[in-house]
Amino acid sequence: MKLSTVILAKTSSAELFEMTLNAVHSLLDADTNVEHEIILVESNPNYSIDGFEYPNSVKVIVPNQKFNFHKFLNFGIQQASGDFIALCNNDLIFNKNWFAEILKVAQSQPHIDSFSPSDDFSTTQVGFQIGYKVMTHIKGWCLVLKKELINRIGPLDDTFDFYFADNDYALTLLQYNIDHALVFASKVEHLAKKSTRKSEGSKEYLAHYTIPNYLYNCDYAYVLEDELSLSGFLKYQNKWGSPNLIYKKKKLALLLMKYKLGFLNRYFLRIKF
Repeated sequence: MKLSTVILAKTSSAELFEMTLNAVHSLLDADTNVEHEIILVESNPNYSIDGFEYPNSVKVIVPNQKFNFHKFLNFGIQQASGDFIALCNNDLIFNKNWFAEILKVAQSQPHIDSFSPSDDFSTTQVGFQIGYKVMTHIKGWCLVLKKELINRIGPLDDTFDFYFADNDYALTLLQYNIDHALVFASKVEHLAKKSTRKSEGSKEYLAHYTIPNYLYNCDYAYVLEDELSLSGFLKYQNKWGSPNLIYKKKKLALLLMKYKLGFLNRYFLRIKF
């Protein structure tokens, strides 16, 4: 079994270089019975000039363009030759047999094509849970998918350069009637999982956007605190609809999948009611 792991990195300091190396080494040490292909998509075109050198076993791709989360993952996916593809941040520590645990579920449940490891090291849960909730089931910092899944859904939508990329992935899975599983025994530590952003200075950028009134509700006010977050949210809304509409669509999509009618999701999830 071959695993192609696409890692996004920006090697601009010794600290970031070491973090990426730790991710690579922990990945190789975690599953020694797996054939590994590691593809590093590097955002710093001068990383080697700056004195950083990755092992020869790591294939480094340096796109000659501005960073875009989904687009850069697509570059890595295009080079991947494994049976499974892992899409990963560089701030990860892979625990022993993390992929072997996902493989167990994949082999016993062949209808599941997309997976996330768990970063909850305190849970006593076993097995897996089908779900599409972002940050609960969908871990945007580490997704594992069967290679043939890309043939079904096509390239990741590079409209999403960072924010709400995982939300878009979750709805895309529902649209194509694809099961996603959180695998409890697969453990990966996400070093920056509790990062926060605070608004600083003026919010003059707000004048450049048409902002729905409901975003001023306290439940969504966080989106307005950062221009990149706001931009990502509006792209997500433009593609899939308002939060209330998305909630209803997801509820219906899951119901259709429950009754083996998930093929209908492809037709109605993108409709703007």
